[in-house]
Amino acid sequence: MGENHNKRKQGPSGAGPATKKSKGSTAGKWKTPQQKTKVAGRIEMGNSLNVGDEGIWVTYARGMNTRAFKEFTELCNEYGESLYGIAKPADEYDNAKDEDEELDIEASIEKELAAMKAPREKSAKTGIFRPINASIECVFFMKTMKPVEPDVLVRQMCEDARKCLNPRERKCRYINRLTPVFNTDKASDKGIERVARRVLAPYFELVPESEDSAAEVPSEEVAAPKTTNSDGESFTYAIRHNIRNHTTFKSDEVIKKIANLVDKKHKVNLSNADKVILVEVFQLFCSVSVVDGPQWEELKRYNMNSLYGMIPRQKSGATQGDAEKSSIKKANGDE
Repeated sequence: MGENHNKRKQGPSGAGPATKKSKGSTAGKWKTPQQKTKVAGRIEMGNSLNVGDEGIWVTYARGMNTRAFKEFTELCNEYGESLYGIAKPADEYDNAKDEDEELDIEASIEKELAAMKAPREKSAKTGIFRPINASIECVFFMKTMKPVEPDVLVRQMCEDARKCLNPRERKCRYINRLTPVFNTDKASDKGIERVARRVLAPYFELVPESEDSAAEVPSEEVAAPKTTNSDGESFTYAIRHNIRNHTTFKSDEVIKKIANLVDKKHKVNLSNADKVILVEVFQLFCSVSVVDGPQWEELKRYNMNSLYGMIPRQKSGATQGDAEKSSIKKANGDE
């Protein structure tokens, strides 16, 4: 047994203990944090939400963290360019052409420290999309900045996914549900009311603010909305919520707090609402958005995975078989 143990310890030709080589680009050498990020998937992750944040909550397939982060970031960059004319950011790691691998350890450390001390103005201007690691299995937050509108972006992604019938043309393989976020505040009594009023005001008539709430001046990050539901139009609505890593408020408390802000002229309809109020409570933060109810349901509640490969609706009386026959005729030139 001792002999076999020694054999396992020996390297080739008895040259000493064998070392396991890394499959990474540095061949087992010491890596700087920048190189580690590159190996991990070239996606720089933020680690916290802030009051006033907009973006998208994203759920993804279990065990596909890095692939999901990378896939959705690339998808956001693609739609950012097509919808808003935002140039796709250059891959700083590819542009470096693995120059770090040519530097010794001391030079690599100096370069890393210089990058950490450099001004963050460039990243602030170009970081229109930034994934935030929520430390929850199968969930992360994609923070967005103006001119991106999270609801418009999500809706367009889902519309395109529904139209895609060829599996080879799928743009997402690991992403599941998308939930747009219009605004974020603290998950406290006053914070939930503040963010709800800001987000709901353009869609619903709200009950008057209390004197204590009205006396509070919104901060620069969370300015009050410029538009309100001044037309007096009434809508039916439903409140859908998710609570993650939070124990202060229970589900019924959150729903009641938001429902109490909506004027009674707007009626609750849980089965076929005109508007759906989406509420996300995560740790110390509460996020709210409003989406069109029928459209949200038609787009599978913004579940990308469910939308891919959907059979388009046919005219009344037509069946799936009729549609297939029609497609065959067109392919043969019979129509």
